[in-house]
Amino acid sequence: MMVDVDTVINSFSLKPQHFKLEKTDTTKLEEIVEEYILQCEDLIKSYCNNQFTDEVPLAVSNVCLRLVSNMITFVIQRRDSPLIKVNDWTIQTVSSEIFEDSLKEDLKPYVKEISYTSDPIDIFAITGKDDLDG
Repeated sequence: MMVDVDTVINSFSLKPQHFKLEKTDTTKLEEIVEEYILQCEDLIKSYCNNQFTDEVPLAVSNVCLRLVSNMITFVIQRRDSPLIKVNDWTIQTVSSEIFEDSLKEDLKPYVKEISYTSDPIDIFAITGKDDLDG
């Protein structure tokens, strides 16, 4: 994984109560966090067109950690307060955009461009004659 479950839990001081779980239900907390990590990894791999089969760069791990944080924040906000009062007349929902432009910017060096157009092919005829002699 790009980031491990304990790193996420410790970095953000997550507790089972944040997900309305029993105080001692750390196993369920770890399962939830692991699922979020896998979803975020998939978003990163899809965005970068890169499976990161070798060692994952630290910058990519950092983006994954921040993306998981955004996902957790979104889930908790949406659950606790799905509506936001902007002013006396406007109410909106919590934004579901977790993959922010700043994260995409940090991933730019790891994006693999994929082209679906073919390159021109040059064909040479080998005749055995020396065309320079004339």
